[in-house]
Amino acid sequence: MKHSVRELLDVVYRYYPRGTDVIEQADIQRYKETEEYVRMVATRRRAATDERWPALLHRIKERFPSSIVTNDSLHLPTGSLDASYSFSFSPPDTANGRTLWFKISFIVPCYLIYGYRSIQFVKQPEKFRVVFGGINFFIPRSPHDPELVSNFDDEKLKCVTFNESYIDFELSADELPYAEWIARDIEATFGCERMPPEVGIVLVPDVAVNPRTLGEARLYDCLFTAGQEWVPPSPSEVRTPGVEVDASNLTGRFVAVLKVLAALYQILWTLTPEVQEAQARGAFFGGLTTDGVLRKEEVLKVLPEIRVLIDPPKTPRGIASKRELEAAIRELEALAAVWDGEGEPPAAMVAWASNFLASWLVDSERDASS
Repeated sequence: MKHSVRELLDVVYRYYPRGTDVIEQADIQRYKETEEYVRMVATRRRAATDERWPALLHRIKERFPSSIVTNDSLHLPTGSLDASYSFSFSPPDTANGRTLWFKISFIVPCYLIYGYRSIQFVKQPEKFRVVFGGINFFIPRSPHDPELVSNFDDEKLKCVTFNESYIDFELSADELPYAEWIARDIEATFGCERMPPEVGIVLVPDVAVNPRTLGEARLYDCLFTAGQEWVPPSPSEVRTPGVEVDASNLTGRFVAVLKVLAALYQILWTLTPEVQEAQARGAFFGGLTTDGVLRKEEVLKVLPEIRVLIDPPKTPRGIASKRELEAAIRELEALAAVWDGEGEPPAAMVAWASNFLASWLVDSERDASS
């Protein structure tokens, strides 16, 4: 590398403000008002007008007409995202058939090439999902927890096998001829050199690049594009996907909690115009996260929201079922008022939820089939 890490950091500090995070909306606004951010936006827009960039893509397409070359920098005229030109290249006859990615920084004379590979992991699941009362419930607890799952000896719950993709800078023998030809053209066109991973993965401690917070951004994030996992994941860092548990395998206590939550949110979502419109388009997949405990404050928080939506109702089913819903809400309000909020939901509240769901879901299925 012609440029030291210190010199690269100096470039980063010209385009990214130090000590400014990008988590809260107020942080983002302050970030966008900085001199560094304004400079980066102007640089992106200027890069979008550089004729060398489309000419490079044109030459690559002419040289490799059977390959797929995709321009991933069409957004640059808006001044948003990235500090590099980006394109993907899919060779027609490589053994693994993977796509290669090329990034050419326009704030330092450097570029990089990478592909993706997968690592297979076999781990014990740490969370699970269950469909109950027409709602997807996501539970961030182990499916081996005896408080929630009664049949946790089920083989499907013991382990989960999954693949995790990671960035790989090593190219295969059949990828090299393509990559080397393109790399020579990039170097001749932009006068740049390839940045090695040991440099690119260096952390920049006092800069944030969305979606990375302070201390998480690497040189690759700042000088090329953010949001990639530049370092292969270790088993301890990989987030294990959840498994699906059949509702018949849940404990009675947990079923009681889910019944009340399902009834409560079926009412709320039925009365919410945005939810009903999304459902009509097939774009709403209702889901709730619960740790398996019903809390009185959650019930008391949702009930006023329901009261606002039902006076008057603004959805077709809400209008058609106004009297039924009002009766259900009054009954739940009365039950919540006398509940001390401790332990399992009271039997009367569970019975209320069971009766409501039994009629409500049957009516929903009948409406869907008519």
